[in-house]
Amino acid sequence: MTTGAKEQVGRLLALVPLIRREGDMRLEDAAARLGVPPEQLVADLRVLIYCGWPGWMPGDLIEVDLDALDGDSVIRIHNADYLQAPLRLSAAEASAITVALRTLRESADGDTLESLDRALAKIETVAEDGQPAAHVDVHVPPGQRENAALRGRLAQAIADGRQVRLTYYVPARDENTERTVDPVELVDSQGMGYLQAWCHQADGRRLFRLDRIVADEVLETAVDVHPDLEPVDLGDGLFRPEEGSPLVTLRLAPQARWVAEYYPVEAVRERRGNRLEIDLRVADPRWLVRLLLRLAPYAEVVGPQEYADAFTVAAQQALRLYGGTDA
Repeated sequence: MTTGAKEQVGRLLALVPLIRREGDMRLEDAAARLGVPPEQLVADLRVLIYCGWPGWMPGDLIEVDLDALDGDSVIRIHNADYLQAPLRLSAAEASAITVALRTLRESADGDTLESLDRALAKIETVAEDGQPAAHVDVHVPPGQRENAALRGRLAQAIADGRQVRLTYYVPARDENTERTVDPVELVDSQGMGYLQAWCHQADGRRLFRLDRIVADEVLETAVDVHPDLEPVDLGDGLFRPEEGSPLVTLRLAPQARWVAEYYPVEAVRERRGNRLEIDLRVADPRWLVRLLLRLAPYAEVVGPQEYADAFTVAAQQALRLYGGTDA
């Protein structure tokens, strides 16, 4: 069993108090209590002998009886009494934890409110000098609370296998659209939350930004079965055009070469003057026009011609809005 340092620290923090509380314990029993193989616990204990109280002198380190461990498969630990001492928080530490818990409480659902309130009641009366920690009021922006509530409803719909009716804002058309979706997974990318779902209106997989969901309703109807619909790894970016989307060729000046790294492209060709020519698939022509307006004058459409014409029209309209002349 291979685990990281984080998991190993967690096991040791559980193991040492367990042994100090119940006394010497057989290796197999301790491993069963912690849910790990005995050989993993042996590896953990050989790390534990280098842990202890700050100062790191021999008398400060936790002692593990390696003879008992290797000979009789018994775990025997000494010089770790300080781990049995009750936790004491300073006023600053208690206040910091209180802020975190109150922030969670603002967006928590009913199932967790009771646990959070119990924890708050205890922590707000704990301080190193015995004085209650100062009461802290936390105000979470309404949008954050609404987003957390939306995520909760969508997560429950995914768990229950229920369809969701969305009212979704589409910036490209500046309008709200109604659609029924089969939710698949909630994901986060570049600081934004998204819902991966099968959209019945588009008859395909779509990605919905949570802050653009105007309204939602979890339906009683069960989601349709999509055998090939698996959550998509967004590690390579959000823009994932379908294979059948039109292929467009762009020529990029040095100032716009970043496009080839930011978006998935089919091919990249170097051209004179440190220019780049790329082929990429375009699912929505309006997206391409917006991208070209951002890149102007450092990008041009090589083909197909209809995309070059669409950009020319959009650029002329933009110039007229700002009092300029047609290109």
